[in-house]
Amino acid sequence: EYMLSIYRTFSTAERLGINASFFQTSRAANTITSFVDRGRDDISHNPFRRQKYVFDISTLSDKEELVGAELRILRRTTGEMPGPGLHHLQLSPCMSRTLLDSRTLDLQDSGSPAWEVFDVWQSLQNSKRAGRQLCLELRLSGNVLGREVDLRALGLARKGRPQQEKALLVVFTKSKRKNLYHEMREQASSSQHSEKETRLQFKTRRKRRTAFSSRHGKRHGRKSRLRCSKKPLHVNFKELGWDDWIIAPLEYEAHHCEGVCDFPLRSHLEPTNHAIIQTLMNSMDPGSTPPSCCVPTKLTPISILYIDAGNNVVYKQYEDMVVESCGCR
Repeated sequence: EYMLSIYRTFSTAERLGINASFFQTSRAANTITSFVDRGRDDISHNPFRRQKYVFDISTLSDKEELVGAELRILRRTTGEMPGPGLHHLQLSPCMSRTLLDSRTLDLQDSGSPAWEVFDVWQSLQNSKRAGRQLCLELRLSGNVLGREVDLRALGLARKGRPQQEKALLVVFTKSKRKNLYHEMREQASSSQHSEKETRLQFKTRRKRRTAFSSRHGKRHGRKSRLRCSKKPLHVNFKELGWDDWIIAPLEYEAHHCEGVCDFPLRSHLEPTNHAIIQTLMNSMDPGSTPPSCCVPTKLTPISILYIDAGNNVVYKQYEDMVVESCGCR
């Protein structure tokens, strides 16, 4: 739910043209990855005042710049009242007393569930260098009216939690430009399909595409001479066979460029000087010089929410996914 809310927020902003500059800033993340807690409560200790949160971070790449990281723990409502007063939570790396972050709870002010968020950027920096796992320990300190309160009374016990209520490690990174082709190859290598099956799927799709082109590829003379402009192109990830790892969007409008670049070139096509000369040469002697090409001159990104090879939910903004304008080059 949290990752879906991130996707909805940023994809809405993209449609309004709001967050384009945000992702271009040097310290802004263009990838957000969520890791689900794999730890278990040890309730043999009474009172229950410590929890270990464990995350497999092996899919994080050393090539990505770590911009931020947070631990999100849902504090649920319980029938048990911990009593009046303040409750102090402290978070540290496992096997260390180094304080990463802390929270002071006053449960008298709020009787509704709430996510407690801790900054764990520094600990993750060290864990990326040290190994494939991040372990964090949450401690409840202090007494209330002379009696010790445990984590269960604060609504932090793990028992009976559905998947969407489990603790999350949310990592914000800035990665170098990565295209969907590389993502597709990673997914193919991690899937259970054999290479032969993968080839067969692509072969079948290619046959369908060829059949479609042969039925719809013939153009009327007048239509084929239409000048360069932006045309519709609806992309459906399910038809591409990518819906097993892409969560959202399952389809989008990509647009494409189509049409001729003949002389004289129109100014709205923003031709380069080279394209102008090439088009002029083509108009004088079509056999000696090909015409300039109708290509995208402005492309914009879209947000994609997907499941990576480690079964983690990832939000990423992919550049150059939508054609905004076309021109002659």
